[in-house]
Amino acid sequence: SSLNHTPVQSLGNRAPVELFCELSLPSPLTLCMDTRQKEILELPELPEAITDWLDNLQSSIHELHQPMVSERAKQTERNKRMQKYARRPSFDVGDYVLRSRVDQKHHDKLLVTWVGPYQVARADQHSFCVRHLLTGDEADVQPSRLKFYADKSLLVSEELRDHVAVQGIVLSVEKLNETRWNKDKNDYEVLISWKGLESIEDSWESTKQLSKDIPVLLTEYAATTNDRKFERHIAAETKLKPRSTYRPSPQTQQNVQRDGT
Repeated sequence: SSLNHTPVQSLGNRAPVELFCELSLPSPLTLCMDTRQKEILELPELPEAITDWLDNLQSSIHELHQPMVSERAKQTERNKRMQKYARRPSFDVGDYVLRSRVDQKHHDKLLVTWVGPYQVARADQHSFCVRHLLTGDEADVQPSRLKFYADKSLLVSEELRDHVAVQGIVLSVEKLNETRWNKDKNDYEVLISWKGLESIEDSWESTKQLSKDIPVLLTEYAATTNDRKFERHIAAETKLKPRSTYRPSPQTQQNVQRDGT
């Protein structure tokens, strides 16, 4: 409606409401409507009076919104009291903690393994710096990934150091023994013999993980199994082309030898 009441140069400095509706052009600054008293109020023409009128209007609007502002502040305080904050860490610098390590092993789900202990070297605002007992390497870890193990008076024995030493150890594959289908994982598994370990410690490992760790060795083993289904599965896992299934007949072999090609 403001555009209809605004004079424009293209209409000869006339407003559309004057030309199309044949109505007189009122000024929006000369009056306003008081919705509560249902009457038209005239605006003052003097600058000082206009300033006073605007101040009164702003004060009225502020008083109108004050109850809502107060209620919002009360609701904010209630939310703060009801909010469940994360549990505060129960350890300090010098204490020993366990650190969670995420392993992707079972059914492609993330499983958390607690390793350590580590010693807390520094407490930052949102994280803790923990130190490895053997290597002395330090890492920043979120408090939610740490669990209290013992206070700073813990005696670090050789047995505890040996326990820490075997964590995260890398094993070498000695031999791939046999395969089986795991319907729960929807994947083949291979029985692995590890170098330096006894045969009783052989373990079944998923081909999905083995195709990432030892793709060449796994492909070579699949070629020796005479299991075409298993070989195609390994080829798909490692993105390698399987062996051709074509076998020339004896007659074809004789023709090839006779032609010398």
